Parts: sequence; structure tokens; C-alpha cells
Amino acid sequence: EFFAQWSGIIMFGQVLTAYLHAGGMALPEALAWGFLPSCVASVQDFLNDRMVGEMGMGEAAKYAPPLVNLALTLGAFGKVPNLAPELAAKAAAVWMAANGLFGYFSTAAWLEGWGGKGLSAVESGMGKLMASTMCGGAVYIAASAFRGKTALECFGAMMGMYAVTSLDGLYLSKTTEAMGVEPPKVLFWAAIQAFTAAAVFL
Repeated sequence: EFFAQWSGIIMFGQVLTAYLHAGGMALPEALAWGFLPSCVASVQDFLNDRMVGEMGMGEAAKYAPPLVNLALTLGAFGKVPNLAPELAAKAAAVWMAANGLFGYFSTAAWLEGWGGKGLSAVESGMGKLMASTMCGGAVYIAASAFRGKTALECFGAMMGMYAVTSLDGLYLSKTTEAMGVEPPKVLFWAAIQAFTAAAVFL
């Protein structure tokens, strides 16, 4: 439940960021608004002692998520002294890429690093899904912050990455099979993701 919830929260934030960015809002401000759902959820988890009390993770997992989310959000809003919003957006891309790639390719070690262990195949698969959403966010932000791409191109790049991870989970890492997900459902979403990316770039 935890990983499914957080995957949804992150993707909701991405949709909000993409919508605002496509409407003409500068990336840092759009990103800041997109981070707000994660800020609310991470503070709620902190107050409920969810990471340690419920998930059995280490103390770092209790404090890091709210601190990182709040810092990046305030930075993207331009509320952190001596930190330009554009630099905060780049920092967010690097943080999400590093965390997401580690979590995607070394899910067990990633979770153990936060103090979690002994997870089932379904839980590990959902953890990998959450990591992939962080990678998706990193791709979107980096496409604009580092490459100067348009909002539409950023969205297309993110959807292309999601298509790759969907196909990886089905054919290479086979995490979706371990989770008991039916292949046609995965292919359906992979097709939508790939079609969206192709519509943007081809």
C-alpha cells in the first residue's frame, strides 16, 4: 500500500507540473506546485510515524523525506536564500535521478539503505515502480533544466521512459510477472506511453 500510494502521489505531482508548465508557467514554479502533494504526504507520514512505526525502516527514512521535499519545494518557489529556483530544479532532477536509478536497478539494496528488509516480491515490485516514477520526474525536469526542451518535449521524454520501464518489467526484469500482473494490462499502458512519446517526437 505504501509504495502504491507514493507512486500515485509522485505521478499526480508530475501531471500537475506538466499541466502548469504547458500552460506557460516557468518550470521551477510549476515543479514547486507539483511537489506540494509530496510535501503534504511526507509530513503526514512523519507525524504518523509511518516510516519507522509501520514500515520498520530506519530513523533516516523518518526525517529525510519531509526535509528533502520541503527544501526542494521552497527552493523551486525561490524562498531559499542564495538558491536560484533554476538551480533548485536542477538539484531536484539530480536527487530524483540518483534515488530513482538506485531504487530501480538495485531495489533490495535501495530499500535496505532506508532500513527496510524482508519484503515480498509484490512489495519489491511496487518499490521498483515507485523508483521508476522518480526516474520519470528526473527525466521531465532534466529535459527542461539541462537541455532547454519545451514542456511538450519534456512530457514526451518522460512518457518514453515510462514505456521502457513498462516493457522492462514485462520482458526483462519480469517484476510484473512476479507481482501477478497480467501481461495484456502492462502492454496496454506501454502502448499508450510509447504512442504518446512517438506523437511528440516523430
